[in-house]
Amino acid sequence: MENLVDKQLLFENFSGRSTPLRKQQIEDWLGDPANTERYYEWLDEWEKANSLFTPDTTTALNNITDHQTSARSSPTTKRPKTLFRFRLIAAVIATLTLAAATYAIKDQLLYQSMSTAYGETRSVVLPDGSLISMNANTTVRYSRFGFGESNRDVYLSGEADFTVTHSGNRPFTVTTDKDLKVLVLGTRFTVYTRGEKATVVLREGKVELHYTEEKKEKQLLLQPGDLFTTHKGAKTRLQRIANPENLSAWKDHEFLFDGTSLSELAGMIRDNFGLSVHFDNPSLSERSISGSFHADTSAELLDVIAQLLNIHYTIREGTVYFSE
Repeated sequence: MENLVDKQLLFENFSGRSTPLRKQQIEDWLGDPANTERYYEWLDEWEKANSLFTPDTTTALNNITDHQTSARSSPTTKRPKTLFRFRLIAAVIATLTLAAATYAIKDQLLYQSMSTAYGETRSVVLPDGSLISMNANTTVRYSRFGFGESNRDVYLSGEADFTVTHSGNRPFTVTTDKDLKVLVLGTRFTVYTRGEKATVVLREGKVELHYTEEKKEKQLLLQPGDLFTTHKGAKTRLQRIANPENLSAWKDHEFLFDGTSLSELAGMIRDNFGLSVHFDNPSLSERSISGSFHADTSAELLDVIAQLLNIHYTIREGTVYFSE
């Protein structure tokens, strides 16, 4: 007998009204990978029409507190304070845990997420044809449904290079966790967002930046060759650079340095390879390096640095130790 699963049957299941037989039928239907995408589409449609439960933690806490007050005023009710406190904490924890789990499930179902490990780079073509090249230790996510049609919103943590396709008047946006958003109509640019620093360098086209400075919302239009930098607690900076493509050389495992200090290199090594850096002599951190070098691994890059500066290094428990 053919296993027929339609939208109505799934909607009943999402609402918690399925019988054990229907649930088994849906599980068998999902055994076919060809049905997965349709399942997510119908789940998204149902979720939009039936908002997921959002616990009201404030009301829950007030209700429990009111119950405590009532219990204290009642001459026939005597409960140990420690028992009440335990129940209060348990109730709040359970409520917050449910809220967190609900958000995590919703996020996983509605967004496609991709990540790179330390030392790994990866290129991904989005549904609208745009290309994202992800540097190491980076995460990108975008809507699982409607991307390229109803939205072109990408969320970035780490560093990535973008080659964005034109799509009529539908903008392409890159949102970071640094109060920085990049609005695009078709261009090539690189975004870096780690720690307390974020940068945007434009190679081709135009982008409009939306950012916060001194608690004020601001906008800025970049031209090719512009490098924008924002750092927590410091003024934003806009400068012109001659070779903006150099800032995305990591796509080909190329490392370009121009009077770059070892202290700056320490941050790059941490971001890309997950290694901390220690200098046996603090003055080593001020020494600099220039040139273009190819390195596929952290060991290859560290070998180059050591040879050029005539210094030594060892790696112990995730830390690089530089010495003379």
